[in-house]
Amino acid sequence: MLNNLKASAIFLLIVLCGPNSAYADLLEYEVKAVFLERFTRFIEWPGMNPVEKPLQKFVIGVIGKNPFGGFLEQIYSEKKIKDRKVEIRYIKKATESLSCHLLFISASQRRDLVQLLSFTEDKPILTVGDSKGFAEKGVLINFYMDKRMLRFAINEAAVRKSGLIMDYRLLQFAKIVKPVHGE
Repeated sequence: MLNNLKASAIFLLIVLCGPNSAYADLLEYEVKAVFLERFTRFIEWPGMNPVEKPLQKFVIGVIGKNPFGGFLEQIYSEKKIKDRKVEIRYIKKATESLSCHLLFISASQRRDLVQLLSFTEDKPILTVGDSKGFAEKGVLINFYMDKRMLRFAINEAAVRKSGLIMDYRLLQFAKIVKPVHGE
């Protein structure tokens, strides 16, 4: 309950301060860090049964420049995802992304996005970004700001290709985007 109130208060501060201040940017990424876990509540990974491999960790990877600061470690040091402890990994190469359940793709990876997605596109890896056009290029979930409100877009075709099963309730709250072909 307290975490929900804290997240709501942070989100309200972002809206009031606007996305242009440095403080608001930090708060924005704290909210995004919380949203990562919220997304997983509405997604099923094939073969992820807590009874079968209870000691296996849920791996969140970040590739590119880390916009979260220490928020991921702070939030997930005690919090579990899918009844598993969370491990945060900072990925340097696209091939390392294959060990992740969730991969946050930083804006600094824009130039290498197509190559990176060629490694993840048919794997059960939830890719998440926050850069304009990322969802259309194949990132499964992409944050964006709309009238100073944090929103997210989902590339439903890319989700189906990944093998992840996404609950319709998550899709209801998202902007559904079509993939861009020929890039």
